[in-house]
Amino acid sequence: MPTPLASKEEIVDRLFAVFRDRGFDGASLADLSRATGLGKSSLYHHFPQGKEQMAEAVLARATGLIDRAILEEARREAPLKVKVRKIVAALEQIYSGGRTPCVLGQLATAAIGSTARKHLQAAFAHWITAIAELAQEAGMPPSRARKFAEDWVASLQGTLILQAATGDAAPFERALEVLLQLASRERSASAERG
Repeated sequence: MPTPLASKEEIVDRLFAVFRDRGFDGASLADLSRATGLGKSSLYHHFPQGKEQMAEAVLARATGLIDRAILEEARREAPLKVKVRKIVAALEQIYSGGRTPCVLGQLATAAIGSTARKHLQAAFAHWITAIAELAQEAGMPPSRARKFAEDWVASLQGTLILQAATGDAAPFERALEVLLQLASRERSASAERG
């Protein structure tokens, strides 16, 4: 059993890993207890509403991760190419080159409550907004940029499911390449405008 944890943040980090790897329905209280090193009563002390509240904390953490690694980076004052490369590098790390499932995808089809569902929707909304802003910076009109972002996030999620089923991370890499191509679009859009 892992050593007892000092902070709520460490507990949420370990819960995050369990929900990411097993999903909401597949994560038993025994799994969650074992991962955190806390007995079931201690887990309920931190999360009185049980697994539902744990999922809320995990999804809030996922939203924060998306905000730091993707949304803030997309809004940073830097060349588009630099921002896109940093976001792609972050996604490579977060998803271990396409071999690690996405906690958002794992929880999206689970019967989570309304508060957790709002956290899930916020995480996806922030992610789509960031990609849409990058697409607009690359020269796409706002409505097209939004559709591109929705399709791209859906595609990336699909590549993670496909990799889990087949073991092939190549579709994940191709999805990241599509994002990298936004930087070359910027040059084309600038040339057309100039």
